[in-house]
Amino acid sequence: MSRMVLTLCALSALAGAEERPSVRCIENSPERHGEEGCSILASRPLVASMNKPAYWHIDRFDSLEAAQKAAGHDGVAAEAHGSVWLMTVERRTEEHHGGQHVAWIGPLAVPDAGGYLMRVQSSLLRPGATTPVHTHPGPEVFYVVGGEQCLETPEIGQRLKSGQSHVLPTGVVHRGRVTGSGVRRALALILHDSAQPASHELDDPPALVACNGDPTMR
Repeated sequence: MSRMVLTLCALSALAGAEERPSVRCIENSPERHGEEGCSILASRPLVASMNKPAYWHIDRFDSLEAAQKAAGHDGVAAEAHGSVWLMTVERRTEEHHGGQHVAWIGPLAVPDAGGYLMRVQSSLLRPGATTPVHTHPGPEVFYVVGGEQCLETPEIGQRLKSGQSHVLPTGVVHRGRVTGSGVRRALALILHDSAQPASHELDDPPALVACNGDPTMR
């Protein structure tokens, strides 16, 4: 096969990847059954005061029943990616609620608001999958359980691999893109102004930067 044919095949594959529909988060998505998707695990008012620094704590438990018993007002217990998790918004603490402490992420800087909602998500995306280009009225926190992704913004591409986390500040335009050869499994928290929707998709987004430093297609 000639070099020109190989090049045309590569361009065709790239175009096909770009035409692939973005994955949006919904309740009870196919992710709940081990297929590609993004699931909203919970969306509830935050009880804790944001006048003091708060963090997102992730603990792993042996059973869903144990995690549910340990969950307080600002904790979400759920099964995802072959494990049971308790994900809690609270101050930095050494208390692991009886589970194995996996990570504490923050501090979380939130905009002034009359109240806040915490939306917790779990996603399983295959190589090349993307999210829509969007923003949030509050910080979004990512924890990568397995695989890797690129968090594309107008300024920089932030690569995240298994076991890594990242806090995206309020209002930053971004899109997630799965990189590498395997599926990307992740947990996420959006802590946002309760008077606004959790996400806002952009109809005419700016050019974004990929993790290799090159501008990506809109």
